[in-house]
Amino acid sequence: MLLSSPRQCRAQLKATVFENFNQTIVNPYLINPAATDTSYSFKLRADNINELGIIKNVSRFYIDGDKRLNSSQENNFHFIGLQATNTKLGDYISSSRLKVRYSWFARLSQKAALSSGASLGFVNIAFLTTQGGSGGSATGPDGSIGIHYVRSNSYIGVAVQQLFTPVLIPVNQSFRLSRLYNFDVAKRFPLGSQADVTTQAVLQVSDKGSYSYNFGFLGNIHDLVLIGVNNFSLRKTSVNAGIKRISVFQAKLMLLVTYSFYHSSFPLPDNTLEIFIALQK
Repeated sequence: MLLSSPRQCRAQLKATVFENFNQTIVNPYLINPAATDTSYSFKLRADNINELGIIKNVSRFYIDGDKRLNSSQENNFHFIGLQATNTKLGDYISSSRLKVRYSWFARLSQKAALSSGASLGFVNIAFLTTQGGSGGSATGPDGSIGIHYVRSNSYIGVAVQQLFTPVLIPVNQSFRLSRLYNFDVAKRFPLGSQADVTTQAVLQVSDKGSYSYNFGFLGNIHDLVLIGVNNFSLRKTSVNAGIKRISVFQAKLMLLVTYSFYHSSFPLPDNTLEIFIALQK
């Protein structure tokens, strides 16, 4: 795989966390470390994506934990978190990230608040040994900062990812991770007393001038059933369905399943199945 399609491998390795995972609407920490939710004291999220069809051994996974710390001030909250991601491209190539996170929420008025956050860790690219050559791996620093302006039913924010722009050389090919600027906005619209819909728009711009975006919505019916659609840069459409607030050992469980299909015909990518699980209390 490595020797037969190096250009395609380089493109996949440089894919960002935002491009790799679809459901930023249920986990905005993927694009902005300032994301906060004061309605829970602890939340654990996990997500797995697998290719469907002819492409084998390609998968993406992350786990994200977030803990709200007790505060003596009623209008201020502090959060600490940990996020680990892994992208496996066949039998020989993988990319991993591990970052610790801190975020802070401060209420400005009865209807408005401000949150900020930062995360710090490392990114690793690894090439396992193949029949055609030797393997190798490289590790570099990884970090992000962000801010959110929050209203009761909406927020708008900006974040900078891959702050340190490391150059990784796992084998004889170097990979420079560009600095990324994320702009995200979301708003929840009530639809009567038993339903609402949340819309989210995300724009990601690299320091090289390239960009990608996503727009989607997620409907919530009876605070139990979730259904939605999102579109990524007009190249991929995702359809989502799930359930939430299922009681499990004095905690609440959310399950969201996403099927994504691509609109491009060359190179032909497989469709994907993504499963997101969150447990909070």
